[in-house]
Amino acid sequence: MKKSLSNRDVERIALNANLSTEQVRAALAMRNDVVEELHARVADSAQQLNYSITLRDRVAMAAGTSIATVNRAYRPDARHLVRPEVLRAIEREAARLGYQPDPVAQSRRSSQGSVVAICPDIRHLASAYHMSLIRNLSEAVSARGLTPVIAPIPAEWQLPDIAQSSVTGLVILWEGPRTDQQVAALRAANREAVLIGYHEQLPSVAPDWVEAYEQLTHRALAQSYTRLHLGYFAENCWPAGARLEGVARALSGHRCPEIRLWISPTLDVQQTAQQLHRRGLPGAAQLLTHLHTTRDALERRPPLEQREVVQELYQTLIGSGPHVRVALLGHSDAVLRALMALCAQSPHPLRIGQNVGLAGHDNLDLLGEPGQRLTTIDYSLPAMADQVLSYSGSFRRVQAQVIIGESL
Repeated sequence: MKKSLSNRDVERIALNANLSTEQVRAALAMRNDVVEELHARVADSAQQLNYSITLRDRVAMAAGTSIATVNRAYRPDARHLVRPEVLRAIEREAARLGYQPDPVAQSRRSSQGSVVAICPDIRHLASAYHMSLIRNLSEAVSARGLTPVIAPIPAEWQLPDIAQSSVTGLVILWEGPRTDQQVAALRAANREAVLIGYHEQLPSVAPDWVEAYEQLTHRALAQSYTRLHLGYFAENCWPAGARLEGVARALSGHRCPEIRLWISPTLDVQQTAQQLHRRGLPGAAQLLTHLHTTRDALERRPPLEQREVVQELYQTLIGSGPHVRVALLGHSDAVLRALMALCAQSPHPLRIGQNVGLAGHDNLDLLGEPGQRLTTIDYSLPAMADQVLSYSGSFRRVQAQVIIGESL
């Protein structure tokens, strides 16, 4: 996999994605005005062409310069060769994106293990939400006098090398299908780690979604929605289980509306229900077991890219019939904002807040769009970063609140 991008590489990515080079450069620079679909198309194209997009690449694109110039800007013996205005642009964009040059070599010289390896899945780099959380983590690490290193994990890797290096004092991971193997590898390397999500053997931090989704489900029931679409459920995913737990608590004692839930093709319902019980989510376990025996409630699907999710949800809505009122309770703000835009252009009678209810999560100012009042779940990313770095041998929940908009 190629380690850095040239102008020719950008042209190849653009051609493969049927985009202009300017669109590719804007997406690589993680500009706030770039829509999530464009980020996803660029990430897909780069992956298909076997390119690894680093934060150094993104800094170069954002500063309007080359990788070589970024390298020179951080070399004491070559820094004077960079024009002052270009140097300022590089430093500004590096601060915005959380880029730290050559910290591994510095830590090796000091032998103090002061590196904190922030290891998102490589696909997270195309997400404005994940990039914002990574930036908050980097700032919190730096504020503690430590050195953040952002080391994305490619699809074919278990962990980046730095996660198991002696220079690394702490590894920050996201929960996913490889978590068990990653935990075992980190224990074998005697590395401390914190998980964003949940794992029994690691200090873990996650948003407290249970009460939020209980509140959102009560709102949907009070507004007489006849079908609840609860998004995507995969094994080893704390947010998905917390979402089901909140829904289950709200449905207790109420007549249950129709429920639809997309699940992983490999999900073992009985085994997953047992895991939910162990995680202290008995309502989620009971609801998942009930849906397993309910006709048409569960639909097995592979994970989809954001634009595919939006299209699938749109098709689901227009195929629901004129008398079905659908509330969507399991998708991110980015997905639902794209769906709102699609519904607004639709010839079908899809009226947000009337026969279509929407409630998202991961509310971010940078995703805000005037005129779109989306009901969502909000929580503080700086507070979450502080919880991650104040790790202990327990599971910590970050307080969340429901922000009521016009969509539900």
